[in-house]
Amino acid sequence: MVLPTALMYTAISLLCGTLMSNKAVGGVCGAMLTTIAFILSGVTVPIQIMGSTFQDIAKALPFYNAAQSAVAAVGGGYGRIWPHSWIVIAYAVGFWLAAVIVFGLPKRNVNR
Repeated sequence: MVLPTALMYTAISLLCGTLMSNKAVGGVCGAMLTTIAFILSGVTVPIQIMGSTFQDIAKALPFYNAAQSAVAAVGGGYGRIWPHSWIVIAYAVGFWLAAVIVFGLPKRNVNR
């Protein structure tokens, strides 16, 4: 059940690497994405203690759903895996498509 999550993070990395320079991608994706995933996944800080707005944001993002899918798999709650995994898979497909589209766009020649 870790494969959809790994594919999603790989797609996010490819998209960020396509959109930003080598130096910017480490700062933006490394620091910001890790912090967002760390806080809003519900693993380190339970989302029940957050306000309702942050709970809604956490549940809409793939990080919380990836964590809940893994928790369900480890805990033997196999019926709870797929509702969360489908959200992660949808985000992974969206990020992969965005990365492919952005990578395929014609690059401007800045040396003119």
